[in-house]
Amino acid sequence: MDIDEAMEHNKRGATFAKTGEFRRALVEFTHVIMLKPYDASAYYNRALVYRNLNDHEQTLSDLDHAIDLHPKYTLAFYQRGLTYYLLKEHRKAIKDFSTALSLKPDDVHALVGRSIAFIALEEFDPAIVNLNRAISQDAHLAGQIGAYASRGQAFAALKKYTQAISDMEEALAFNPKDVVLLNRLGAAYTDSGQPLLSLTYYERAISITPNAAFTYNNRGEAYRLLKRYWEAIMDFDHALAIDSSLAMVYYNRGLAYVSLKQPQQALTDYDRALELAPHLYNTYSDRASVYETLKMYHEAVNDYTLILERNPNDTLATFSRGTMYLYLDEPLKAIEDFDRLIKLYPGFACAYNNRGEAYLRLRDIERARVDCMQSWSLDDTHVDHGWMTLWIEMCLGRPSEEMAVARWLQGSASKALFEIEQALQIDANRWAGYFWKGMVCATLRRDEEAVNAFERSLIEHIPPILMAPLQWFEQDRPDFYLAYAAPLLKR
Repeated sequence: MDIDEAMEHNKRGATFAKTGEFRRALVEFTHVIMLKPYDASAYYNRALVYRNLNDHEQTLSDLDHAIDLHPKYTLAFYQRGLTYYLLKEHRKAIKDFSTALSLKPDDVHALVGRSIAFIALEEFDPAIVNLNRAISQDAHLAGQIGAYASRGQAFAALKKYTQAISDMEEALAFNPKDVVLLNRLGAAYTDSGQPLLSLTYYERAISITPNAAFTYNNRGEAYRLLKRYWEAIMDFDHALAIDSSLAMVYYNRGLAYVSLKQPQQALTDYDRALELAPHLYNTYSDRASVYETLKMYHEAVNDYTLILERNPNDTLATFSRGTMYLYLDEPLKAIEDFDRLIKLYPGFACAYNNRGEAYLRLRDIERARVDCMQSWSLDDTHVDHGWMTLWIEMCLGRPSEEMAVARWLQGSASKALFEIEQALQIDANRWAGYFWKGMVCATLRRDEEAVNAFERSLIEHIPPILMAPLQWFEQDRPDFYLAYAAPLLKR
C-alpha cells in the first residue's frame, strides 16, 4: 500500500515539477520521503525542486542524504557539483564532478560541468582538456549542453581568437538565439582587432532582445574602436537608459569623450563610474590623464597615489605622478618618484630626462646635465631629450658647436619662427616652444611678442635656469637685455 501511494506522490511531484509548480512538487516529494525514507531517488528529486526554489542549503542537504544512501549515485554527485558551482564553491564542484566521472568516465554532462568550474577559476587549459573529451565522446550532446560555447569562451580568454570564433560559430548552430553567445562572438571579433565584423552579431542580439544593456555597451565599444565616437556614445546612452547602474558603460563613454576632446564630459563619466564601482582601477589612471588635460594636477596626483597604494611598482603611475609633481613645481617629490622608478628600471630613459628637469627646477644644472645625457644615451629616438642636453650645454657656456647652432638660427630667424609656431599649434602648453619663440622674436626685434612669449614660458613652468640663453642679448642687443632680459633672469 505504501509503495503504491509513494508512486502516486512521485508521479504527481514529477508532473508539478515539469509545469513549474515547485511548491506543490515539494509537498509531493516530501510525502514520498515520509513513506520511503531510505529511497535515495526521493531525496534526489526533492533536491532538484529545492534548487529551482533557490534554496541551495536544502538542495545540498537532500543530495547529501541521497549520496549517503547510495554512495555510487552518479547523478547525485553531478547535481551536487552543479549546486556548488552555482554557489561559486568551484573546488567542491570540481571534486563532485570528478567523483561522477570516476563512476562513469564517459559522462558528457560531468565533463562539461567540470570544465565550466575550471573556467570560473580561470584555469582555461584543463577546461579545454575536459571539453575536448566531452566533444570526442558525443559531439552532438556536448554541443547541446554548451561544450562548444564554453570551449570558445576558454579560447577567447587565452587570446586564441581563431579557435574561439570557430567554436562559438559551432555553438550558434545549436542555439542561434543565444544573446550571450552572440555577444561573446562579437567580443571575440573586437578583441582580435576586427570590431567591424562584430557589429553583425550585436545587431542580431539586439533584434532578439532589444532591451539588453550589455549588448548596447558592447556595440558601443566596437564603434569606439572604429573611431565612430558619436555612434558609440548613442549606444552607451541607450545602455544607461536601460540600466543606469552600469559602471563600465560610464567608463567606456568617458573614453569616447576623451577621443572627442571633451575632457569635462569624460571626467563626469569617470567620476560616476568610480562612485558605482570604486574597484574599477583602470578608471583612476584614465581620470588622472583627464585631470592633467584640465591642468588639475593635485587631483591627478591623488589618483596616481591611489593606484600606487594598490600596486607600489606600477611604472606608469609612478612616472606620471612624478611628472605631475613637476607641473606643481614640487621637484623634490618628483625626484623621489623618478629615483624609485630608475631603481626598478635602470634603462627607463624618460625617467632620467624628467629627473633632469626636476634638478633644473632646483637649479642643480650639473646633475640635470648628467641625467639628460644618460636619457639621450639610452634612447636617441627622443629628439627632445637630445635637445634638452644641448640646451643645458648652452646654458653652461660650453664649447661652441651649440653656440654656432644658435648663431645660425639667428641667421634664419624667420624660418625658425615658422617652425616654432607650427609646433605650438600642435601642443600649446610647451614651455620650450614659447621660450625659443621669444628668443627668435627678440632677434627679429619684435620685442612685445618676445616678452609675451617669455612670460608664457614661465606660466607653463619653464625651469628658470633654462632661461640662461637670454644672456646672449647682452652683447647682441644691449637695449633689449637691459629692459627685458636681465629682469627675467633675476626671477
